[in-house]
Amino acid sequence: MPNIFCRVLLIVTSTLSLYGCTMTENKQHQLQNVLEDYYRVYSQRTDFQRFMDFYDDNAQLDDIIYGNTLNNKKEIAAFFAWDNGQFEVLDDKPILILTKQVIEGNTAITQGYFNQFKYNKQVLGPWLFVIVHQFNDQNKIIKQTDWINYTPRKQFLGGKNMNQGLRKK
Repeated sequence: MPNIFCRVLLIVTSTLSLYGCTMTENKQHQLQNVLEDYYRVYSQRTDFQRFMDFYDDNAQLDDIIYGNTLNNKKEIAAFFAWDNGQFEVLDDKPILILTKQVIEGNTAITQGYFNQFKYNKQVLGPWLFVIVHQFNDQNKIIKQTDWINYTPRKQFLGGKNMNQGLRKK
């Protein structure tokens, strides 16, 4: 009798473990799809409402370099404000390139760079970036931390321009 109990327990435990792994992989796959969509919309820069739909109403955003902390979706929308100013992609290159992405649980770390672009007739970039996103159970962004190496440096901070080599890519 104990042998049957052990077998049943082993089968149930194995089934639940496999189910848990499948659920985790499915959740990770869903989050990966959300991130791909997010960066596609961000790169196209044509549908601001769709872009803002990725954010939870109470999302927070920290722009480490500028020192900005935004505390809700409304503040984040005002910060990004795609309709303020004239934006132009240069050299028919995509505005941003992803070079590495790591997803662990509900957190994603994305590394890449913005190609040069023109904003209000001023050439900016290229800019290296690391963006950290944290998501809720509905795959909405609840926390974003931006590390963007803005150039021209003299207009932002001074210091070494780590972006210089990107123009050759």
